[in-house]
Amino acid sequence: MKHISFQEHRELGNVTWLRDFDAALREATTSGKAIVLLFQEVPGCSTCVNFGHDVLSHPLLVELIEECFVPVAIFNNHSGEDARVLRAFNEPAWNNPVVYFLDADGKPLLPKLSNRYDPVGLYDRLNKALDVQGKQEPTYARLLRGDLMIENGQAASAVYETPCFWSGETTLAGHEGVLSTEAGWVGGEEVVKVHFDPALVSQTSLDSFALTEGFRRSNRRNFRVDEAPQYYLSKTSYAGVPLSPAQRTRINLAIPYREDPAAYLSPRQFKLLRALKPETMVRSAYRGQFREEWAHAMARVADCN
Repeated sequence: MKHISFQEHRELGNVTWLRDFDAALREATTSGKAIVLLFQEVPGCSTCVNFGHDVLSHPLLVELIEECFVPVAIFNNHSGEDARVLRAFNEPAWNNPVVYFLDADGKPLLPKLSNRYDPVGLYDRLNKALDVQGKQEPTYARLLRGDLMIENGQAASAVYETPCFWSGETTLAGHEGVLSTEAGWVGGEEVVKVHFDPALVSQTSLDSFALTEGFRRSNRRNFRVDEAPQYYLSKTSYAGVPLSPAQRTRINLAIPYREDPAAYLSPRQFKLLRALKPETMVRSAYRGQFREEWAHAMARVADCN
């Protein structure tokens, strides 16, 4: 069964794709998973390349696609089998990326994704496809939408002055509209910077919630992250695992309340936690740039094997 990935074509991101549509149908029948069918121009224009880089390369989005779906890529500018599948779906050649979500019979589960090239758009369709199949979205994936919003400038942010930013982080993280928290400084004041979903909470409502907890929104600039944000997390082995902003916020809240932090890890992150030896762990990996830390951690595991 032939697979192909970003190692050959930037337009495909980091997802490992099947290149045989009939093989994808057989695998979907066997596994019970839905098919994610990508029609992509390879080599492609800047829109196609950016879709691979910006949308199909987030580690947790890649994991969601590979673990919960059968991904197959059809090149819309190739002849032969690619052209046959393209005609079967009545898709034009030399087009921008189009994504279908199919059952094991090749029938659409929901409308195709086209003319939208942001990761939140793809995530929402993946989540809907799981829902249509009656499958529950993994816990790590439920946090993923917030991360994608933050990464793509679709979340709002605010900074709050707190008597203690360690407790401030856990308090603010308890609000359903808050996606991530980060302890830091503005001047000499301890503050917490939050990203929040404006569809779930307005700035005014979040300000009111903060005031009831003794926190006041700061209008001062030059926020500086503390050396050890997510204090409770930083004292555990989870600090050696690459974590997204939403994950580290939830794990930092789970630890003092004696909840299971591992519930917020993806299967691959959990394997990293088990595979990385103390002497090879970078205990600040959790707060670095997520995609870079993910690549570094994977390389360390490979070196240990």
